Amino acid sequence: MKRYIIYSIFLFSVGLLPSCEDFLDTKSESSFTEDVIYSNSVFTEGEIMGIYNVIGANNSYRNRLWLQMGINTDIEYRSGWDASKSQPITLDKADNPIALYAVWSEMGEGFNNSNDENPWSRLYQAIERANLSIKGIRQYGNPQPGTDMGHLLGEALTLRAFFYYDLIKWWGDVPARFEPLTTENLYVGKADRDIIYDQIIADLGEAVDLMYSSGTKYTNTTKRLSKDAARGLRARIALSAAGYSMRPVGKTDSEIKITVSNERRKELYEIAREECRNIIKDGKYKLDSSFKNIFYEQCQDVESQGREAIFQLPYKLESRGRLLRYMGLPRESEGDVNSATFNSTEITAQFKVMPNFFYDYDAKDTRRDVTVVPYKVVKNGTLGVMEESLSSGVTGFNIAKWRAEWSKAKVTGTDDGISPIILRYSDVLLMFAEADLSLGGSEGQQYFDQVRERAFGSSDHNLPLSLDNIKKERAFEFCGENIRKYDLIRWGELKSGIDTAKENLKGLRNQSGNYANVPTTIYYRYHVAKDKSPGERELEIYGLNRGEFDDKTTTDPTGGWTKKTWTTALSGTTSERYLSDGFIDNLYFGNPDKRQLLPIMHQIILTSGGMLSNDYGYAN
Repeated sequence: MKRYIIYSIFLFSVGLLPSCEDFLDTKSESSFTEDVIYSNSVFTEGEIMGIYNVIGANNSYRNRLWLQMGINTDIEYRSGWDASKSQPITLDKADNPIALYAVWSEMGEGFNNSNDENPWSRLYQAIERANLSIKGIRQYGNPQPGTDMGHLLGEALTLRAFFYYDLIKWWGDVPARFEPLTTENLYVGKADRDIIYDQIIADLGEAVDLMYSSGTKYTNTTKRLSKDAARGLRARIALSAAGYSMRPVGKTDSEIKITVSNERRKELYEIAREECRNIIKDGKYKLDSSFKNIFYEQCQDVESQGREAIFQLPYKLESRGRLLRYMGLPRESEGDVNSATFNSTEITAQFKVMPNFFYDYDAKDTRRDVTVVPYKVVKNGTLGVMEESLSSGVTGFNIAKWRAEWSKAKVTGTDDGISPIILRYSDVLLMFAEADLSLGGSEGQQYFDQVRERAFGSSDHNLPLSLDNIKKERAFEFCGENIRKYDLIRWGELKSGIDTAKENLKGLRNQSGNYANVPTTIYYRYHVAKDKSPGERELEIYGLNRGEFDDKTTTDPTGGWTKKTWTTALSGTTSERYLSDGFIDNLYFGNPDKRQLLPIMHQIILTSGGMLSNDYGYAN
């Protein structure tokens, strides 16, 4: 049997793959038999790079999967929807039916493309490439721990587990394909996801034994998988498998439940704890002393191992990947304001932070002002500078972890190439704390405390370890990082969490409950700051912290303050600028606990040989 070997290893170098078009234009092909490909580590590595390459393909992680799936939650929401639309079928791209839990099997936006350029097919393309590599290495490569072939097999197993985990997160029960395609297995039905969970958890256990830690030619970048990345992924999957999920009740309904036995659940928590323990013991990673620096280095494309980031999606700057466009701090096009600046395209930033969540942070928590800000960046043509500009209303709290001005490369189009961080060391510490607590242990407190102490700069704000405190801490730590939705799902709290956020928004609007001491009015002014360039101004805001009730126009009448109504709703409007009933009541259109998963898309069903159909109450 002959196959084409793609020498993508030579294109990977520092960060990875160029765009698919560039990749195809520059590849060199030779026809080799599989025994040649998989008995030579250089050739085999080229095949592994072909698996990674799917991540940057159109309608894959680049612009659909990782970016689109994690919103709305109790702390984040998708902006731009129209609250007047009551029928889900009328939703369009701007509304994002995924965010509003109003998906249907024939929706567009690439999900029903018939040329295999759709999210479902992209994931199975990557799995097929992984299956071919796994089979070939096992047959011809003599993979052993501590060898290059052993590591490459572990990498293929880990990539396959990564893609299957995402398939389960987004579609639930899916076909289980762990062998390369043949005419005999071309069409298969869905498998219970617990079977897939068991397989990929076992595969990751094997991968951990085979893979190298950081510091080798294969693992000197966070954009490739290492032993500790496999451990962290295994811990995350084990926690999900132990938790709640949406399960079908026949064809017409669904329910949220835990399906594994108590004994298996205990085993899964033990797996999660042990894998996190081993990462900690390995000593390769550490918490960054500066929360801000994590994301600054991410935008600067720092990819060296041994920091807080353990694994990132492997994008190349100025190539595939739209992290800034969807999740970055909003920023107008700079035009000709300053030729030395880095942004010639507008950052529209479609995802925002729930207004009440800003006030849930302790004002001394250093994560707050890195994560969420009430402004965007605009062009001041008069002064010839870019500067911060206060949002038009309280719903204008923006995610600020990723900023165009931090980017190492110019942002000139929709793709910026900033690599999302999939696993951070702080997640390892908090997963350990959660698993240990679930097993009745006491070790987790010290790791929970480490995350808190980084946030506050001291131990003064440490809290006792409890599941409730872990849930809150994960919100404060990972807001905007596409983690929260899947945490809520495994805790069985997706709908209830969003419903609590709705009540909190009403409390913020009405100055009641936990938000009684939040000011309804804010004051802002510009002044020249010492660390700014000549002509640049700094935005100063008073009234964002609880208890800041002074009327600055009275207490500091010559201070140049402007007064602005902030949290009070504008009666009768559906605009998201204000905390209106229309905004709050329509944070989801469908029941999130009945619409956690996507339906299998109509085009996939048509080409499944009659083996696939929808259940959970979704129509085909």
